[in-house]
Amino acid sequence: MTFFGKYLLVVLTFFIGLARIDAATLPEVASQVEKMSRAEREAFLVKGAREEKDIMFYATTPVTQVAVLKKYFSARYPFVDLKHYYSPRQGILNKTLAEYRGNANLVDVVMTDVSYGTVLMKEGVSAAYTTPDVQRYVRGSYDPKGQWYTMYMLTTALVYNRNQVKAGDAPKTYQDLLDPKWKGKMIFDPEAAFVMAAMEQAWGKEKARDYLARLAKQDLIFRRGTTLTSQLIAAGEQPIGVTINAETTADMRDKGAPLAFSVLPPRIIKPNGFFVAKKAPHPHAALLFTDWSLSEEGQKVLAVDLGKGVAMKGIPSKYKEFQGEPDYVVGPEFGSQLKQHMADFQKILGM
Repeated sequence: MTFFGKYLLVVLTFFIGLARIDAATLPEVASQVEKMSRAEREAFLVKGAREEKDIMFYATTPVTQVAVLKKYFSARYPFVDLKHYYSPRQGILNKTLAEYRGNANLVDVVMTDVSYGTVLMKEGVSAAYTTPDVQRYVRGSYDPKGQWYTMYMLTTALVYNRNQVKAGDAPKTYQDLLDPKWKGKMIFDPEAAFVMAAMEQAWGKEKARDYLARLAKQDLIFRRGTTLTSQLIAAGEQPIGVTINAETTADMRDKGAPLAFSVLPPRIIKPNGFFVAKKAPHPHAALLFTDWSLSEEGQKVLAVDLGKGVAMKGIPSKYKEFQGEPDYVVGPEFGSQLKQHMADFQKILGM
């Protein structure tokens, strides 16, 4: 290489390094756009996202569903490549926290259950941000300080095999689960401690825990995961699954699985929230993606195309049977006491 070539390489390396040092952080970008009009905000984020080119999205949302989101998002912003890493909840949290502690800084946006995702706030991984349509979201579906917003909500329900259980015989309340005919025939999530919290709020602590002690005598079959439970019920392995995500399983029913549902009171809703990484490598693209997903356009894709429950007012729902005011929202308050709730819950159920 000539002397001039070496000199040019040194100069370019210097300026590239300088650009990286001077690159805006997500908190800085969030602060800049906070007071902008919708049009100004979008133009500013689009300009930055064109240079960043990518978004890394860690989410518990299945790959096939994110592919639908990507199709619509890319149609509007074709210059940004939405990359997705899928894992169950704990995998998402473990990967995010490990990378943050190791200063890897790969992820831009994280989506997981709000009650578990609050650990990202405690660890300093996430940053506060705003979004233009927040006034259209129902109370309790976002953090007033801007640490998270609900991407979509899931309704907790009982699912049963229509070939094994007649609609008139299907349990309609939690008390119905104590009927001896269901003994040894119910699949239950061993991590569904939020059910205990909802019962305690609705019935009082003593009554709720007494009920769970009696339910434990019904020889529950413990399995984690809505998809696995629903597949087992559809295959006839057991007639009933007690704590599943209704909207997720309804898609299986629509594709021909012999499944039906009961939403047992107290009605429980689990918000799945967006957390943006404080050290996001693509801050403009990250906020562009969250703004779009939380806009009317994005929420319609989630509600109509993917059948999710959404927190934005005025959005039509694919599964109206699961809509309604919740009695209990599995939010940050539950997350703050998660370890104790889980320990008490599993002890009562004999796990």
